[in-house]
Amino acid sequence: MSRRAMQVKALLAMGILVGFGSVSTLASWTGSATATANLGAATVSLATGRSAAEATTAEYLVPVSPTNWYPGTSQAAMVAVKNTSTISVPYKIEGEVVETAPGTLGNALKVVVKTGSSVVGTAPNATCSGSAAIFTKVAGSAFPAGVQRANLSPGAAETICVEYSLPLTAANSLQGNTTSVKLKFTATVGN
Repeated sequence: MSRRAMQVKALLAMGILVGFGSVSTLASWTGSATATANLGAATVSLATGRSAAEATTAEYLVPVSPTNWYPGTSQAAMVAVKNTSTISVPYKIEGEVVETAPGTLGNALKVVVKTGSSVVGTAPNATCSGSAAIFTKVAGSAFPAGVQRANLSPGAAETICVEYSLPLTAANSLQGNTTSVKLKFTATVGN
């Protein structure tokens, strides 16, 4: 082997040794922290029923007789609106008449909603006692714009008295007509 080859081999061997010698490990020290927010959205819901204890569903059929209405008939019933949300909510009362062809019986009815009242008398002459009306549909007209009610705390309820009446001036053409009168209670938050 030539001297030159030996020098090259020696240089290569030194390079490998220097390479191994230059490899070292560095130690890093670190610290960390975390900020976590666990969030859950509220639920917004209402229930209706005859009383606060019975207000467990979103649909409630008001217990008034659906048949044999005539001029001068009035019926009334108590309806509880309960906040089944997880937060306090205000709610709005609105009304809707769904006419069944071929008549306009719903349009001819007067509907009055009162608070702090109770049902007085029996059908066909039942009314809501005292206290001022908070929402009224005048006979011969559509329901007016809805009325906003105050906040209800979770689990709290407001009981209202709803009075339906067919005025003595109701048209003869209403005989045999049917209709549905709906009160809608809507809780809205975040607007």
